[in-house]
Amino acid sequence: MRHPHIPLSRFTHRRGRLQNTLNAPILLMGNVEQSRNFPANHLPFRQDSTFWYFTGCTHPGAAWFSSDTESILFLPEQHPSDVLWHGAQESNATITQRLGFDRWLKREDLDAFMATQECQKVHTIAVSDYKTNQWLSQTLDKPFVFGEQNGSNELIETIISMRRILDEDEIEQLRWTANITRDAHISAMKATSVGQHELDIASAFHYPIHKAGLNTAYHSIITVDGEILHNHAYKNDLQQGDLLLLDGGAESPYGYATDVTRTWPVSGTFTDRQKRAYTAVLKAQEASIEMVRSGVRYRHIHDATSSVLTEFLVSEELLYGKVDDLMAQGAHALFFPHGVGHLLGLDVHDMENFGDRVAYAPGRARSEQFGTGYLRMDLDLEPNMVVTIEPGFYMCPAIFNDPTLRNRFNAVVNWDRVQDWMGFGGIRIEDDIRCTDDAPENLTEQIPKSIEEVSTLVGSLTT
Repeated sequence: MRHPHIPLSRFTHRRGRLQNTLNAPILLMGNVEQSRNFPANHLPFRQDSTFWYFTGCTHPGAAWFSSDTESILFLPEQHPSDVLWHGAQESNATITQRLGFDRWLKREDLDAFMATQECQKVHTIAVSDYKTNQWLSQTLDKPFVFGEQNGSNELIETIISMRRILDEDEIEQLRWTANITRDAHISAMKATSVGQHELDIASAFHYPIHKAGLNTAYHSIITVDGEILHNHAYKNDLQQGDLLLLDGGAESPYGYATDVTRTWPVSGTFTDRQKRAYTAVLKAQEASIEMVRSGVRYRHIHDATSSVLTEFLVSEELLYGKVDDLMAQGAHALFFPHGVGHLLGLDVHDMENFGDRVAYAPGRARSEQFGTGYLRMDLDLEPNMVVTIEPGFYMCPAIFNDPTLRNRFNAVVNWDRVQDWMGFGGIRIEDDIRCTDDAPENLTEQIPKSIEEVSTLVGSLTT
């Protein structure tokens, strides 16, 4: 199944829209290759997402300059010996013509070119490469620090407004990539059985992604220590009674990320306690997905998720009190210590390098409350925003052993009951949801998550 293409006219249109909006010179830098231990041994290359979005260019070391008169692609000069080491490549002239730029210049000549420009009028942004940001700082006489001093506010705001709402080509990238992500999750479920190792499941998960010619969108979380939210280690054997949490997604050929979490018992059979907790998380997720509609405030979705989970916590006698009161105190966050989700697009946490301005509406700020402060988004939803919905339930010793939190919530937590649940691990269920004017579109709904589906699949490869 061939992947869908984004027409080159889409990139040309984006560049024109950006230039017309700013009506000023623009310089965007692509990422450069990073060495692993010695110069010729490179780490896997990934283009800067904003540069990719506007140019369609995935070549390392590229740059783009735009003005009201021309659009120039800067590319590293190709060496005659490149064909020996890397095979025949497109010429820089062909790349430039194919991508719709007026002309190309050697990347090595960018210094001399910028010396002819009024640099104080040039709009640009920082990238993840420290040396490139140093060069920008020296050339434009302004500080550029990725994730902190990001550059032109006008440029950033325009980028955010364009990238935050996905077009149909981008949505189709996510739909297609979700199919590969489905295959990977099912492969992992089928390969799971007691006595295996997390590495075995990681191999089963990653194989369909790599077979399709794709990369993962982020380092896959595959662990029986699911209470550790971003656990990147694969170190455990799978034992009877364990829950395995798999948070993993693929990246499309144009850089669009899927982000999906499933949790299942390694034996294929949920215990009664696991079933109750899983049912509560799934109920919270399904109710929250239904709320992903145009005009709905995302913070309210988080609150609805928290409400369902808090009802479960009270029913299990982990918390004492009324649901609304417990939520007002933030007690539920002891068991659900993160936000319900985030924007999704060219990055798995899309545009978070630009900070909270991306996903928090003007006048809104992060809560200072424990747990809720990690909510990554507080926007009113618009059609063709794509967000994740990922409620969870976790029994995390680091939280319950924290003396400050124990003191704050001492009166509402059943500590004996908490101790009885220790060792449970964690459950998270996550899907990628497209907002519309009508019913939400679950882009990853084909990935099994009901107790019946999961129980049937787990271990089926070895039975």
